[in-house]
Parts: sequence; structure tokens; C-alpha cells
Amino acid sequence: MTRVAVIGAGIAGASAAYHLADAGADVVVVDDARNGRATSAGAGILTPVSARPTDDVKSRFMFEAVRHYLDMIRSFERAGHDDHSYGAVGQLILALEDAQLADLDGVMQRAERLTAEYGVAGAGTPYRLPARELAARFPRVSSTAAGAVWLPQVARIDGHTIRELLMHLAVERGARLIDQSADALLTDDGCVRGVRTPEATLYTDHVVLAGGTWSAGLAATAGVDLPVYPQRGQIVHLRMPGGSALPVMSAFNRCYLLSFPGDRVVIGATREDDSGFDPHATVGGIDMLFDRGRAVVPAVQEAQWLEVRVGLRPASPDGEPFIGPATGVAGLWLATGFGPQGLTLAPRAGQLVAASILGESADIPGIFAPDRPR
Repeated sequence: MTRVAVIGAGIAGASAAYHLADAGADVVVVDDARNGRATSAGAGILTPVSARPTDDVKSRFMFEAVRHYLDMIRSFERAGHDDHSYGAVGQLILALEDAQLADLDGVMQRAERLTAEYGVAGAGTPYRLPARELAARFPRVSSTAAGAVWLPQVARIDGHTIRELLMHLAVERGARLIDQSADALLTDDGCVRGVRTPEATLYTDHVVLAGGTWSAGLAATAGVDLPVYPQRGQIVHLRMPGGSALPVMSAFNRCYLLSFPGDRVVIGATREDDSGFDPHATVGGIDMLFDRGRAVVPAVQEAQWLEVRVGLRPASPDGEPFIGPATGVAGLWLATGFGPQGLTLAPRAGQLVAASILGESADIPGIFAPDRPR
């Protein structure tokens, strides 16, 4: 039986653990649930179409990742878990002023091309909404908005809920969860041999390093240079009457809003590359989010404050994750560096890493290869 240690029980590690355990591997997950984990703070927008131009290879993977969610949700429901938080609520990509209409035209052209090539699952057929129709269909959007692209099948999820379900199903299939930190990777003669924790040494055939923003330090214990750094993201949660009816909304001012049952409305998110490992909210960050949120939905001004969530995203210099075998250490696999797209991409990445370990075919794009040029 293949022995695998998964370091990190965020959404990437939970996905890898689930798929490995489901295939019969001997899986142990090492995670100390430290403060600042990105999965628990992430907004949960599952869109394969970006407001900004994206490499075609990345776009294809984003469509794959969103379709993987559809398969995953069906698996949850077959197992009797309907409380998965997935909701296909649609997405508005907004031009808040006339000067952004050319950019919006570019979004529409890309959305039409990508859905024609990869299918509409997870996005829906894109539709261009002029200002008057936008105001009629979505009256809560700012009256000054100049138009939008509507993607009716875009979904939102709660990352914490998805992670908990994946871990629950992994444990049901025999995976073990150890509530400890991983202190070091054990290697010998260019091969990974296991993981050392404060209380034990775990000997394994493979290690999946899915430790989020803390992955770089652990990789270094095996002599692997992994340029992942913390990017703080602050996200505000509010309660607004009628808020549950809002779709996902994103704008060119780097603001997004989305809603959950109970009239919970989420505004995000900051991207702070100089934060270090500091998972604390700041007045400046919250103030910026409110300013940008009001520009999209003015009624958030009257909403009830609930909380602010802060996560440390594992960012990379080129903005792409590291997925696949680590360079120079056989048996060490990486699934980290997802930045602000972790909740979208990481479950598919975990599945692909699990398939690779099991000797199955796994089409991991070269732009995510750990040994890519930097």
C-alpha cells in the first residue's frame, strides 16, 4: 500500500488526501490549524472567466477546475452531504463608468471565445447587459454603472465547508489527521523518507507539500527552493436585508461582492504583498474595501457589520501555483502557491497530484511546473 503524508489540511491538501484515500492509499494528514490559513478566509468565487486577460493554458485549467467542482459536489450529494454551500448564483463583471466599457468589451469577447472552446459548464452563456437592462435586472448595483457581462452559471462556495467535507470523506476512507506542525521533511539519497513532527517521525513513500504560505520553509528542509510568500487578504462580512439575492459581482476597481444565505454579504479583498506572516486586519484595509464596495452596491453603507476575515495567501513571483513533483527530491510533490485563486484551482490540483502519485495520467500544465523558469 502506498504511504503518503499530506502536509496541510487546507483545500489543496484536503483534496489530495480525499482522492488518495479514496483510491486506497495509506494517508496521514499533518496540520496544526494555524491562524491565517487562506482557505478559511477566502471568498469562494468559482469563475473560469477573469476580468483581466489570462493565458490560454491557464484559462483551460480554470475551466477544468470549475468542472471538477461540479463532479465533487455530485460526489458529496451521493454521500448524503447536501450542505456543501455550492450555489450557482451567476456573476456580473461590471464597468462602473464609461471609460471601462472598452475593457468590458474585451471581457465579453474572451468569455464568448472561451465558452465556445471549453463549454459553458460553470460559466453559462455570456450575455452583455447595457446600462438600462443592468439597472432593471439588478437594481442594487450602482446607478452609475455603465454595463456588465453576465455569466449565469458562475457559482460561489464556502471554502471552510468544502474543506471540512473533503477531510470528513478522507477520514471515512481511512486517512488519519494529526493535529501537529510539520517541523521538517526527511530525505535520504535524493528521496523523501517522511516528515518529522514535534512528537513523532512519520515514514512515508511520498509527501504532498500543501502547507500554503508556510510551504517554503518546509521545502527548504529538503533543500528545495520554493519562492512562495505570504500575501495578506482582508475580507469584510456584512448582513444586508435582501443580500442573499445578490449574484457574484466583480469590478475593474479590484472589488468583488458575493452573498450567502442569511443575507450575508462579502466584500473583498486586499492583496498585500508586504504583510509578512501577520494575519491581522487593518483600518486602512477595511476602509479601502468599504470604499470600493460602495462603488458597486451603495446599499452596503447601511449594512450590519459581522466580521472581517484575514488569510495569508501563498503567493508566487509569477502569480502561478506550483503543482507537481519537486525538483531534486523524488517522492516530494507540491500543491501550493495558488494566490487569490486557491479556492478555485486547489481541489483540481490536489486531484492531479494524487493521480500522479498513484501512477495515473495527470495533465498538469507546464506553466505550473515547480522547475519552470523563474
